[in-house]
Amino acid sequence: MTEDEPLSGLIRDMQRTDFKRWGFFIFRTVYSEESQSQWETYIKFLKASVEMDLQSLELTTLLTPHLEWTIIEDRDTLDNVSKQHVREKFSEWVSQRSVERDGPRVEEAFQYGLPRFRYCIYVDQKCLDTVNQYKTWADAGGPGCPEHVVCVILDKRCEPNGQGKRGFPRIEGCSREYTGWQYAGVDAIADVYNTLSIKDLSEDDYVRPPQIFPGPKTMPVD
Repeated sequence: MTEDEPLSGLIRDMQRTDFKRWGFFIFRTVYSEESQSQWETYIKFLKASVEMDLQSLELTTLLTPHLEWTIIEDRDTLDNVSKQHVREKFSEWVSQRSVERDGPRVEEAFQYGLPRFRYCIYVDQKCLDTVNQYKTWADAGGPGCPEHVVCVILDKRCEPNGQGKRGFPRIEGCSREYTGWQYAGVDAIADVYNTLSIKDLSEDDYVRPPQIFPGPKTMPVD
């Protein structure tokens, strides 16, 4: 298998570690009454988008049985929390890994540095709002540049204030080149996971917020 083949990094890691589970941990950080239906629609859309992507790549038989979304919901500890808070909760979750919870060869997978144990998905109100924006765009016939239902890919190893050169436009108070997170369309999750099997999010093709990967669209800035 070559790196030019679809999701070759993900498949290579499975073969090398014999750890089959893949997919990001997902942290919900919005718990208002109004957000419940948005959340349910969002998760359905996310899962369906990845499944459609695997179908288009003719990788359903190989990868779908091992795709596992671990969704972490806790109103008491996660309601409206920051990315740094989720980063710490995710780090704690990973530190408690076990064969019973995560499956055989989990320790080898962790030591190898699989994306499942280095990055997670953070979902806030901005992300949930993209469901409605996507629906409006689709109902209008999909004019112009494609809209995305968006998630945040969060790097648990990044320093709270970011890394790299300073002097970039401030995003959530960070003016460093690498903020430690990236917006991504949920339709690109498998591609992002595969890329993170090959290199770190912080490398030279990092898409800095508020831009969304893939494409030219941006998210609103507070």
